[in-house]
Amino acid sequence: SFWARITCVVMVVAAVGVVAIPSGIVASGFMEIVEERNKAQGVEQRGAAGDDWYEWRLAELQNEDPPASVFGPTVDIWQRKVNAFLNGDMSVVPHTHVNPHTFERGSRFFRIFMMTLIITNVIAVLVETVPQIDRFVGNERGNFFDVFEAFSIFFFTLEYALRLFSAKKNLEALYSPWTYATTFFGIVDFLSTAPWYIEQILIACGMSENSDTATIFRVFRIFRILQLEDFLVGFRKIDNVFRASKDVLKATGLMALIIWVGCGALFYIFEQGNANFRECDVSIPLRTSNSTGCYDFDSTAECVSYYGKGMCEQTSFVNMPDSLYYVAVFLGGEWGVVDFTWGGRFVCMFLCVIGIALYSIPVGTLFESFGSVIGMDGEEEEDQEDEEDD
Repeated sequence: SFWARITCVVMVVAAVGVVAIPSGIVASGFMEIVEERNKAQGVEQRGAAGDDWYEWRLAELQNEDPPASVFGPTVDIWQRKVNAFLNGDMSVVPHTHVNPHTFERGSRFFRIFMMTLIITNVIAVLVETVPQIDRFVGNERGNFFDVFEAFSIFFFTLEYALRLFSAKKNLEALYSPWTYATTFFGIVDFLSTAPWYIEQILIACGMSENSDTATIFRVFRIFRILQLEDFLVGFRKIDNVFRASKDVLKATGLMALIIWVGCGALFYIFEQGNANFRECDVSIPLRTSNSTGCYDFDSTAECVSYYGKGMCEQTSFVNMPDSLYYVAVFLGGEWGVVDFTWGGRFVCMFLCVIGIALYSIPVGTLFESFGSVIGMDGEEEEDQEDEEDD
């Protein structure tokens, strides 16, 4: 009815959010308890939330000059220029013969171009999987998608090589090409190009371009979206968020795992013989007066024993992995099936009232840490601005 729809809208917009509030409060409490325990145990917090050896080393190098190149002053100058160009650092421009405005516009254009190229690559991967578009463009070698891919690989490879070349002058790489190559940023940049070269080698060795292996390499390009971390601050702080939450996630993650597996086991026990999730051959009646219909048997095994193999089949909660799949969906707030037995109904009510809230605590912890990490960055920027004003 109309009023039922209004009630549903209110529940979706407001009630779900209100129910999630306890999870956030409990998550915040978990973080406070862990921090107090660390203080009691004398654990030293050397930096901001989520800091580890990288942040500590970065702070140590903050006021140090980058090392000189072993290949001489000419290479040293070019490393500074390339690093400034890639990262939009205008402080190096006065020490070069480049027009500052030209340098700044070129750097900004290159960064916008690379961001656009990343986004269009992701779009190309998506539309290439649509059969109608793929047939329209042409499946043969050298079609538009292949040309665009080669064009993109040229610039991705160029950027990766330039970042390796200029890492000796990049503070975020700790003045080390190896550090850049082995951090999240460097690995993502490497993975954005490596699959294409591996695919070309396999094709040269005789692999068919239409094989499943070639398809995997093409779809793997979707992960180029991770390169946006070079341009968006939020991405660059995700690893800090996980490090800041690791102690709390150990406790809350274990609790979430217990709820998931425990409820999955209970649903399997209660629902493995539920007739509502049973399908029978069209020749078998659903109900009969002598209790031999599809839904009359207490379990699917009894139905199979009476009618024979293949005549009756349980469609849901047939084993533990199947139950865990359903419970994972339930814990997300979606209920694909609801015709439970009384035992399953009690488990369902537990999940709705308590289980989902407890299961979502790890997510609340991550949001809490994300706010702390981003908030601290904002405070640091404000402090720097205040120092400059003074």
